[in-house]
Amino acid sequence: MEQIVENFKTQGGKHCITNSLKQIFTYYGYAMSEEMTFGLASGLSFLYINQSTSPMINGRTKVFEFEKKLAERLNIKIGCRSGKDYDRVSAASKHMIDTGNPVLIYVDMPYMNYLGMDKDSHFGGHAVVLFGYDDMRRTFWISDRDNHDYPIRVPGGQIAEDYHLVDYAELEKARSSSCRPFPANNKYLTFDFGGYRRPGKKVLQEAVEETCRTMLDPPAQLLGINGIMKFSKEIVKWEKFDSAKLRQAGLVNYFQINEAGGTGGGIFRSMYGHFLTEAAHILEDDAIASLGQEFIRVSELWDGIADGLWQLSLEGDTALLKKLSRSIRYIYDTEKTLYLSLEKAISSTCLS
Repeated sequence: MEQIVENFKTQGGKHCITNSLKQIFTYYGYAMSEEMTFGLASGLSFLYINQSTSPMINGRTKVFEFEKKLAERLNIKIGCRSGKDYDRVSAASKHMIDTGNPVLIYVDMPYMNYLGMDKDSHFGGHAVVLFGYDDMRRTFWISDRDNHDYPIRVPGGQIAEDYHLVDYAELEKARSSSCRPFPANNKYLTFDFGGYRRPGKKVLQEAVEETCRTMLDPPAQLLGINGIMKFSKEIVKWEKFDSAKLRQAGLVNYFQINEAGGTGGGIFRSMYGHFLTEAAHILEDDAIASLGQEFIRVSELWDGIADGLWQLSLEGDTALLKKLSRSIRYIYDTEKTLYLSLEKAISSTCLS
C-alpha cells in the first residue's frame, strides 16, 4: 500500500526545525517565515559545553523548549509524543498520513544514510517531515532541509532532493536512537491550529524581551553572553588536546556556526537579525530594524570564527587558538552591547 499526503509541498530551508515547521504551517494554511518562527520562539541562545569527544557550542534553545514557546506565542497546541514501542509509534505516524496529516519527527542524523555523516556524530534532535509511505517497497517519504532549489552541504558534498526515500529499517534506527545529545527516542509532534493568533506587537515584544533577558542574565556561566566569554577562555586550553581531538573540535564547532550546519549562518545570528527586520514592520519601529542589521553584521563575525575553526580542523595548528580567543572576546563585547540596546529599544516600543 502506498500513501502520500495530498497537496503537501516540500520546501528547503536554513534550519531543520524551523524548516520543518514552515512546511507544516504552510500545509495547514498558516504560512510563516523560518526567521519569524525562530524569533517568536525566542530561539536565539548560546551554550558552551565540554564533552569527552569534543567541546561544543550551540546557538539556539533546547529541543522542544523552542516548540513549546512557539505554541504559546501563537495560541496553538503542539504536542510532543513518544514511546518505547517503535511499532506503535510507526503505526500512529502512518495513521496520521492516512488521514492527511504530515508528521514532524525527530531522527538521529548518522542513521539517515543520505546525510553521509560519521557513525559517531550523534544528534537526535534533527527534525524532518514524514509525508508518505509504501508498505510494498518498505520506504518512507522524508522532507529534509534540502530541495531542488535549495542545495545543502553534507560531508559527501551537496544534496538537493525534494524528498528522500528512506528504508523502514533505517528510519526505525534513526527514530528509536537513544544516543546523546538530544536522543530522538521516537519523538514526533502533533498540531492543533484551532486557536491560532497572528503574531502582533505584544507577543513580539515578549519574544524579544525574553531573548535579551536570557542572553544578558543566564542561569549558568556556560549560557548566554557568559557562555561566549567562557568559549573565549576555554578555546586557548584546546592546545592541550591531542591532534585528533583538536581537529575534531574545529570541525564540530565549524558546523555549529556555519550555515552548512543548519544555523542560517553566524550561529543563528543572521536568522535573528532577519527576524528583527521582519518584526520591525509589525512593531512600526525603525530602531528594531537597525538592530536587526547589527545582528546580521555580528553573524559575519561569527562566520569568521567558523572559518578559523575549519582551518584548525585541517591543520591542527594551536597558534590559531589565541587569535580565535581574542575574536570571540570581541564578539562577547559586541553582543552584550547589542542586547542592552535591543532591550532598551523594545522597552521604548512597549511604552509608545
